Amino acid sequence: MTPRFFFHLYSHKIFFWLFVATFGCQIFFWKETEKVRADFDIIPPAPNKYVVSAASLGDKEFLFRVLVTRLQNSGDIFAGFVALKDYDYSRIYDWMKSLDTLNPRSRLVPSLASYYYSQTQNPADATKIIDYLEEHSVANLDANWWWLFQALYIAKRLGDFDRALDLAQKMAQNNAKDAPLWTKQMPAFIAEEKGDGCVAFSVIQKLIAESDSGKRQISAEEMDFMRYFISNRLKHLKNNKFDPRRCSKTL
Repeated sequence: MTPRFFFHLYSHKIFFWLFVATFGCQIFFWKETEKVRADFDIIPPAPNKYVVSAASLGDKEFLFRVLVTRLQNSGDIFAGFVALKDYDYSRIYDWMKSLDTLNPRSRLVPSLASYYYSQTQNPADATKIIDYLEEHSVANLDANWWWLFQALYIAKRLGDFDRALDLAQKMAQNNAKDAPLWTKQMPAFIAEEKGDGCVAFSVIQKLIAESDSGKRQISAEEMDFMRYFISNRLKHLKNNKFDPRRCSKTL
């Protein structure tokens, strides 16, 4: 019997048993791997400064745009989405700090921090966002006071009024020409919410002194608002029987 005749005679049985063997192997493989899941990072470790320097090839702005897109789209995996509470926020903080070394003037990274990543369902993670926004802002307070206000707002939302007051006091030190007057008044608002009349009184004193000294050019509209703010706050302190003599002289 020639091989050709043998194949012609038994080919249907050969293919049948090959199919059975392949199908059996497939079932065995599926059974052994059905609980295996892909191991992936929602967000990988941030590149260090040496990797960033080498990868930029002299074009930091291009690399910044590539990496910030990676940060923006992290969690979009296998046509699904990962809840923010499952992110490693220490890595997100590292990514944001690395991106600031490439472009510290861009508003994209602080915007992601303030309006997206701050919405995490785990409040403890939001402190990392506050840390980043504070460090980003104080590096150039006059240009970035708005992001310090966002950090203040997040801290207040978390109920951390001590941190919010500290951020408000830092924001009040800005000398930006386009910064509204309320950036100077914010410590008084936060202090009142905390129940600390001494800090609120100190802020009022500083505003009066700054206005009298002519240190800051104040428009008529801002002056009207300042007068309303001072009279309203003093009235509130009086109603609460506030005694400024009880305050420390260092305020």
